Amino acid sequence: MAGQIQGVALSDHRERVLTNPKLLRAIGHELRTAREDLGWTRAQLVARLDFDVHSQTIATYELGIRQCTLGRFVAICEALGLPAPDVLETAMRHAEVEPHLLVCSVDLRALVRDRAPELEPVRRWASHRLLTQPADDGVVHLEPKTVAELAVFCGLSHVELFERLIALPAEVES
Repeated sequence: MAGQIQGVALSDHRERVLTNPKLLRAIGHELRTAREDLGWTRAQLVARLDFDVHSQTIATYELGIRQCTLGRFVAICEALGLPAPDVLETAMRHAEVEPHLLVCSVDLRALVRDRAPELEPVRRWASHRLLTQPADDGVVHLEPKTVAELAVFCGLSHVELFERLIALPAEVES
């Protein structure tokens, strides 16, 4: 996942994706493999964390039996020296979870700059949003259903629009 998702409630569909047993097992596998590659026991990993957790709880995360909170996931990844988004992306690929089923973060300024004719309908929407909400940071987080609805106006599939939107370069601050 490239962008951060802040302050966005999970849709029912995304909640099912993120609690998918296959994905939980894939995340656990990535964490366990990283720990074992470092030659650490679970107890050694626990000792490096800045929160109290039992090594048996780590085992349940690694086996995909129990879902850990986002904060714990990030902390565990940091302790292992891994970027959390990379771990999640790898796990999603192994679990065969399609990224377009998650929230799409879009920099509206980049969308307005893009000149692809098929994106004209969403470009008009983005321009209007930037004009009417100037205090906004210009980044929106679109649920999969919203991307699918916008795709109809563009004559694209929801997957094609998702891929086009996440490929937009972010605004460079000067």
